[in-house]
Amino acid sequence: MKRLISFSFMLVLLLTLVACNKEEDNGKNKESNAVALDDVLTALKEEMATHLEDVGMPDALKEDGSLDGYIQSDLVHPSEDDPQSAMFLERLGIKSDDLEAGFVIAAMMNINSDEIILLQAKDDSKVEELEAALKKELEAQTSTWEQYLPDQYEKVKNNIIKTKGNYLIYITYENPEALEAVFDEKLK
Repeated sequence: MKRLISFSFMLVLLLTLVACNKEEDNGKNKESNAVALDDVLTALKEEMATHLEDVGMPDALKEDGSLDGYIQSDLVHPSEDDPQSAMFLERLGIKSDDLEAGFVIAAMMNINSDEIILLQAKDDSKVEELEAALKKELEAQTSTWEQYLPDQYEKVKNNIIKTKGNYLIYITYENPEALEAVFDEKLK
């Protein structure tokens, strides 16, 4: 009888340890595989601020996290003072329900084609659809800027659209490779 109780106790203890270890592993895997899009956004804005400061715009990244000369919209959780988010969703033809997170950084003035769109699809089934929306946005930017301002059209021609897992980025910018490098680094 003592052996049966000891064996049962050991079995319960072993199963408890295995279950706890499995929960810890799952937590670690989720943390290492999931990247907060806010962190990627912050790193992109820091890179952009460095470029803006290099061309003579000191303190381009304001204390509130905004970039001087740019608007920023949260496509999933817009604030009350962000009417652009609905406009961007409509223009892109995407639904916020398809996104885990999404942001747009765009030039405030309509003489600058800079536009960075950062998306995290809610699941794998939405990635292809979101990528198609980004390609349509590139077509729209191309149509606008090729007739409007030639120097801005050059930026549009160098646009980068990239997908990594459930993460997508759209970059129309003076130096798109620099922002692409930030995206790649954050999503290693």
